[in-house]
Amino acid sequence: MLLFIDIETIPSQHPDAFDQVRAGLKPPGTLKKAETIAAWWANEAGQAAEDAHRKQALDGGTQGEIVSIACVTEDGAQWVRCRAQGESEAELLAQFFDQVETWTTAEAERMTLGHPDAWPVDAHFPVAHNAAFDLGFLWRRAIVNRVPAPAWLPDPSARAGKDYGCTMLLWAGWGNRVSLTSLCRALGVASPKAHGMEGSKVYDAWKAGEVERIAAYNLADAVAAAECWQRIAGKGRI
Repeated sequence: MLLFIDIETIPSQHPDAFDQVRAGLKPPGTLKKAETIAAWWANEAGQAAEDAHRKQALDGGTQGEIVSIACVTEDGAQWVRCRAQGESEAELLAQFFDQVETWTTAEAERMTLGHPDAWPVDAHFPVAHNAAFDLGFLWRRAIVNRVPAPAWLPDPSARAGKDYGCTMLLWAGWGNRVSLTSLCRALGVASPKAHGMEGSKVYDAWKAGEVERIAAYNLADAVAAAECWQRIAGKGRI
């Protein structure tokens, strides 16, 4: 079963996360005089702390959190959920893993229909754009939240092409990058960013309570990755 996955991430929501970031700040090394250092603390440290905190959304899952998960199968089944403020990241992860298990059970029942003695084998193959980021983030946050990670979710030592698929790597090659937007444009796939939402806007949208908008964008990313994968593989649209 091909699982086309996309996640949206935010900085840590731990109550003291921002204070910890601020406590670790240091003035730029170019500042030498006491008065210029004092001025930096007074005028620029707050924004520096805000910027550093927001960067946790891209740290791979050590401090950053998952706020939304979307998944599409090659058969066109779709699932997406964005959690609201105060809702559990652990519950979001568990619900996603349960949904994949539900799809797996249904697929097994179809495979064994009329053959009660058959033993279905359903190998999951997760695919994402920049998959090392999305799948690695999922794996780390499952561990942080003490949510059992399913066997199909690769750990960071897994190999692209063998244990999971990556549309970016498949198109650009090892060590190179291509954005999903650029790949969609090249392949004639609808861009998930066509309606003004993008990853850098997710945190502010989430704080504003726009969970449905984030979920729609998240799902559009997963669908776009799926269609790019199928297009490169020479197959039809999802």
